[in-house]
Amino acid sequence: MHQTRLRITRILCMIMITALMVPLFSGCASKGNSDADKGQTAQPDTQQQEEKVEEKDPVTLKFPIWSTITEDLFTKLDLVNEYKKDHPNVTIELELLKDTEYENTLKIRNAANELPDIMPLKSAWLVNFKDNILPLDDLEAAKNNLFAADFKVNDQILGVPESQFNEFIWYHKSVFQEYGIEIPKTWEEFVNAAKKIKDGGKYIPIAMGGKDAWPDYPFNEFMPSLVAGDGDYWSAMATKDEPFAKGQPFYDAYVKIKELYDAKVMGPDPLGVGFDQSKLMFGSKQAAMIALGQWFGSDLKSMTDVDINDIGAFLLPVRDSADEPFNTVSMVDTFYTIPKTSKHPDEAKEFLNWFFSNAWYPKYMSEAGLQSTIKDVKIDLGTMFNGAFDVSNLKYVLNKGGNEDYKKIESTIKFDVKKMGQDMMAGKDFDKMMQDMNNSWKNARSKLK
Repeated sequence: MHQTRLRITRILCMIMITALMVPLFSGCASKGNSDADKGQTAQPDTQQQEEKVEEKDPVTLKFPIWSTITEDLFTKLDLVNEYKKDHPNVTIELELLKDTEYENTLKIRNAANELPDIMPLKSAWLVNFKDNILPLDDLEAAKNNLFAADFKVNDQILGVPESQFNEFIWYHKSVFQEYGIEIPKTWEEFVNAAKKIKDGGKYIPIAMGGKDAWPDYPFNEFMPSLVAGDGDYWSAMATKDEPFAKGQPFYDAYVKIKELYDAKVMGPDPLGVGFDQSKLMFGSKQAAMIALGQWFGSDLKSMTDVDINDIGAFLLPVRDSADEPFNTVSMVDTFYTIPKTSKHPDEAKEFLNWFFSNAWYPKYMSEAGLQSTIKDVKIDLGTMFNGAFDVSNLKYVLNKGGNEDYKKIESTIKFDVKKMGQDMMAGKDFDKMMQDMNNSWKNARSKLK
């Protein structure tokens, strides 16, 4: 009897334990199913996110450029595909326009409401397109730029400058050594160095592509600002009736330029030679010097017959005495703007932020041999520039394109300093040229009042 009761007790206990365990196992099973369900739902969420990225609408950003040098660099560094790595839905469509027709082409497209999405401009053109481009004050690339705020129009940043560079006289070191010429520190020393090379009869002292007009810009365009010590000298000229009179910086600068041209140190026919030919003349050592911007360094590197180790550069001296400030042009060039008519302004802004980021900008500037416009980004310029900045009293003159009054006068009288340089090389009467310019300028300025 006792054993029977004990057996019944054990059975009851087993039943109770089983009853207690069932909910526990059910709970575990339920939890396991829940976790499995969560895993199953997580996967579709991830897939949906990926699909959203893949399904992002394709965008094409139209991006014109005016320089074959820039085109070559973009191709070499593979700009289009580099950007696509992080922005697979965006295609950068590059278009090379002829440099001499670039601004007019954009004006025509603007009239047809067909401006691109990213529009590089020269600083002087910002005023011309000010009503057609977006303010970029809030753009990260603009905030980090050293010079963007210096070129505000109507107190707004309209463009982000790509590069900073100086103007140089490029020279063959071996030619200077052959003639015992030291790096010139004054204008007189520079002219005398060119004359000494001319007297030697072996080399053209200075290669000049005067046929194309624009290659005379280091002299005819920049020297008035250097003599004035004012990078915004064009705007200052707009406040004067006769800026071409004796004693004015423009006149004094052009007297120096006339001295150089009259010395016939640019070959027998500087007006019969275009830029490409003058570049080859310098590269092949037919010419001892050539006056061009820092950008020319990348051109030299691409020329197969150039001995880079024989190439040096020095800043053009315009001062009369070593005791005076050594004014040198500091240029900021290629302002990236976004037209108001762009169909993809947000994508264009995102591209500009990427362009000026560490993902692209430092390697691009290094390859181009240009200086950075971005804070805390330094570029190694290479051995060609060794000693180039070793001058006393060095002063950078930040070149600007002139204010609206200047642009109106320039347009009215078709003021073209590069054409004036051609006329000077051709031997046109200098004093008459200056007087005619004063008359035209004064008349145009009177209409501003």
